Amino acid sequence: MISKLKADGMAAGTLYLHQARERLERLKISIDQMVDMGRKMARPLLAGGALFTPPTTSWFGNEYGGRAGGFMGLHDANDVPQSDKDVAFLALPDPRCTTTATRKLLEKLAASSAQLFVVGTPAELPKQLHTRIAGFTGGDSVTQGEYRFGEFSPLVGFRAFEQFVRMWMTTGELITECIRAGKMPVIWMSVWLEGAFVRNASFMNHSNTREPWSYPMFHENRYIPPLEPGYASQAFLTALTAVHERLESQLPLLGQAGAWMAAAHRSGHKVHAMAVGHAYPNILEISNPEQYPVRWWPPMSDLNRAVPMKIGQDEVVLHLGYAPVDIVDVQRIVDRGVKFIYTSPYGRPAALKDHPNLLWFDLPWRPTDATVDVPGYSVRILPMSSSAQALAYNAMMAEFAQAMQWSRQ
Repeated sequence: MISKLKADGMAAGTLYLHQARERLERLKISIDQMVDMGRKMARPLLAGGALFTPPTTSWFGNEYGGRAGGFMGLHDANDVPQSDKDVAFLALPDPRCTTTATRKLLEKLAASSAQLFVVGTPAELPKQLHTRIAGFTGGDSVTQGEYRFGEFSPLVGFRAFEQFVRMWMTTGELITECIRAGKMPVIWMSVWLEGAFVRNASFMNHSNTREPWSYPMFHENRYIPPLEPGYASQAFLTALTAVHERLESQLPLLGQAGAWMAAAHRSGHKVHAMAVGHAYPNILEISNPEQYPVRWWPPMSDLNRAVPMKIGQDEVVLHLGYAPVDIVDVQRIVDRGVKFIYTSPYGRPAALKDHPNLLWFDLPWRPTDATVDVPGYSVRILPMSSSAQALAYNAMMAEFAQAMQWSRQ
């Protein structure tokens, strides 16, 4: 680990990415744990069980369901388990602010017949429920991180990042375990690809006898060559490490982003943020958004809607994009005085000109999101956007907090 003496003389974004690198290295050592958990989850599903994601948090269902590279055959989050073959995969909320409704839901799940697998650690769950959990992904606690701003402590944490990465690593091992057993799960094709709507709809179980209509968990008669245990986890980590390295090469830009955010905050201007994905801002678990130093907007790819006219001169917008860049829209935003921090996985178009109000940085996860190739299958698995966005956002927030001289934990 980085010593405190060394950390005290280090730029905050640099320190955050160094600490993230340490976690990526530890995650490599955890691959066997993910393989084991994926195997345990696969057994009941291969025997005919259903997979669902109960709403124990406000972010997990959106991150895990309807995702390019994720399962099409998920059951409704509020399904009632029918047997011990059913599998509930759930994330745990910040234990410091768990609601009565969440506690009651956890108790109902514990009393059900479902097998329960948790994105998190035993320390985040009431002790009386520990024996009902078939597997934990592990990960950082809510206290791991830097800086304090009012009630937000830590302001720059690692828990969300580890939740994303461990969740998708485990899912990759679940998918490949099913493949080794001779069953290929039906995987969403990104709707950003041509033909995706038709392809995805072709798997729907559609009839006029009942609704909602569903998708099967597995393909019929689809052979995929077996993949070695650990293949998916390692491929996902390799891709994420490349994203991390690209961010490290852009530390001056991340520092400039933090400086822009701090200057706006000191001047009483607003700092806006938007991550066009599935988990933000819910993953931040912000109970008092008006007190948070960044104003989060719902995710939108259309920049005309994402940065409306009411955002004006000297306000800062961070847009972690998902779609190709619209040069005209970017020009329109920066020409009216908005400080625009921007990225897209499609890269910067050659025709996008420099501008004093534009700060472009690269966040090169694979366009259309799903990342890991499955030889012999038509689409990739495991979306990367949220994991990559967590790295970029927290590095910039660390620079913001350091520039503001907010208290370190």
